[in-house]
Formats: sequence, structure tokens, C-alpha cells
Amino acid sequence: MKVEKYTVGKKDYWKCRIWYYKNGKKKSKYKQGFERERDAKTWGREHERKLKGLAEGADKTTVREFLKRWIKTKEDKLSPTTISGYKVNIEHINKYIGDTQMYGLKLIDIQEMLDELSKKGLKYRTVSYVYRTLRAALNYAVKTEMIEKNPCVGVEIKPDEEQFEAKVYTAEDLQKLLELLKEQEHHLYMPVFLASLRGLRRGECLGLRIADIDFKEEIATIKNNYVVVEGQAYNRTVKSKRQRIIDISGPIKQEIEEYIKKAKRPLTYLCEIGPSELPHPSTVSKHLKAFQEANGLPECRFHDLRHTFAELQIENGTDIETLKELLGHSTISITSNIYLHQNISRIKKASAAVDNVIYCDKIVTKSKTGNTG
Repeated sequence: MKVEKYTVGKKDYWKCRIWYYKNGKKKSKYKQGFERERDAKTWGREHERKLKGLAEGADKTTVREFLKRWIKTKEDKLSPTTISGYKVNIEHINKYIGDTQMYGLKLIDIQEMLDELSKKGLKYRTVSYVYRTLRAALNYAVKTEMIEKNPCVGVEIKPDEEQFEAKVYTAEDLQKLLELLKEQEHHLYMPVFLASLRGLRRGECLGLRIADIDFKEEIATIKNNYVVVEGQAYNRTVKSKRQRIIDISGPIKQEIEEYIKKAKRPLTYLCEIGPSELPHPSTVSKHLKAFQEANGLPECRFHDLRHTFAELQIENGTDIETLKELLGHSTISITSNIYLHQNISRIKKASAAVDNVIYCDKIVTKSKTGNTG
């Protein structure tokens, strides 16, 4: 849309031209004689909307108003944690482009917003999450004919100067952590046990019920994910296609049975701290950090125990497809993107395997050479 002022005699007027495509050909529509600039723009927006087949009100709705309506359509379909994350992202978006009309939102507006978020110290992962939220919302806007195309396409997000790396435990450190927790009969023992030896997420550890454990078949089914969002506790059922089975045979089964026996009361949840009472997820993470500091152990976030499990699996020969199933990832690309990165211990182990072939028992095989005299 192009709006220009022109003069007839001593009086100023405004004219407007709009462009659109019909049957693959670019066309335009033109009108002049507007006494005010805003009247020319209103005419242009309204006719662009009609000619492009956009919904009623598309020329007047702001980004803020649309996002408010969009998030309501998601509240009954997504988990409370996902909705909470979306709302945080929407706050970031509204701060920069909330008052921009949907119809006038451009790629440059989104690019500048993401650049500002990066400059203010937000990590690449966080900025990417903001971008993905806006992109999903604008895809819905295209679907509902509020905009013609998604202006998110083509933006670039500045990568972090220093990449975050999970702090995983060695087998020795993990063994020490578990031994100390068990000796002290600490309430963290079972959550840490499940996360580090079976790769469960924090919410999955807390949501595991005794009823989900089949001691005869020596398996447990991961059915629940316990989270607390804005002070409200949710024990949300994991979607059927994502429910997975974990092995509890051998020493794992013995540890769980011993743990239940020591409780001296019926348990509903394996990790409960009182009758059907679960610890706050964030408290679990804080208490783990405090325990590590108090016992001279390296710092390892609770979620990094899951990474520790994955790293130990890979180092001991588990293939990536099996690891995907163990971790409960929806696609193998998620698993490979996270864990098929450079790892010093794996590099050393792989190199040592070849070295051992050549330098078996430290005996160097020498080729026979003749006497050159």
C-alpha cells in the first residue's frame, strides 16, 4: 500500500494505491481525493483485506489482541507447563510488537525484537522459544485468514557466544552420590536413583506410582508427569503414545523393594514425602544442589542426571535408536541433536580401541628387516 499527498490549487489531498495478485498476475487498485491521510490508509487496508480474502477485522487487530485470543484456543489442548511457557514468551513479544497491527507486522519488526532480546542477555534457547511461539501463533493467523503469510519466515537468531554444556557425572561420582543419599536416608535418594539409572525426567520421577510398577514382570510404566505451575499442582497423564516402559529387574528391583519396605507405610507414589504428598519440583533441584555442596560433590543439576544416564549409556555401547526409547524422545533427531556431540571420554575410548589392536599388552610388533651391512 502506498499513500501520498498531492495538491489541487491551494488544498492538500491524499491518494492511495494498493497491490494484489489475481490468477497469478499482479494488479493494483487506486483512489484519490481523500481529505485526510488516515482516511486514505483506512480505504487501502480495507480493500487489501477484501482483495486478499482476509477475515473481518484483520486490518484492526493488534498482535497483543490476537495472541490473547490464540492462547485461549490452546489452554485445553496443551499441558499447564507449556501454556505457562507460552504466556511468558507472549509477555516478551507484547513488550516490543504488541501494539503493532497484525496486518502491518513485518519480518523486520520480528527480527528487531529477537535482536533486542539477545542484547538484553536472553540465551539462544530462550529467544528461539519466543520465536517458535510467535511462529506457531502466526501460522494460526494465516489459517484463520488474519494475515496473508507468516512474517516469521526468514528471521535469524544470534547464537550464544558460549554454548551451554550439561555437567554430567562420571560413574564414580554418581555411585558416591547414590551411596551418600542412601546412607543418610535422604528424601532425594529415590528421585535421583530413577533419574540417573533410568533416565526419568524430574516430573516423571515424582509422578511414578506404586500402581505403575509391575514387580512380577519387572517393569514400570511411565504414565504421569508431576509439575507445579503458578502454585497449582498437576499430575498430568502422559499421552498414550509417549508412555514408555522401563526395566526394573536385578538390583534396581531390589533397591525399590527395599525402599518401599523401609517406608513402613503404604505408598501411593514412590517418591512421596508424606501420605500421597509429593515434594515441590523446584525444591528437589534446590535440595540436590545443597546436598552436593555439603558433601563435597561436583555440581550436577537434577536434569543433568538424565544427561548422565544418556552419556553412560552411549559410552557403554547403547545405540542411538535404543537410547531414544530409553529417554522417551518423540523423534530420533532430538536424541541425536542432544547427545551426538563431541565428548572427550567417548573420543578417548574410541581411540583406545584402535590403539589396543596395535599396542596389545604394550608389545609393539616390528617388521623383520634384513641386515644392510
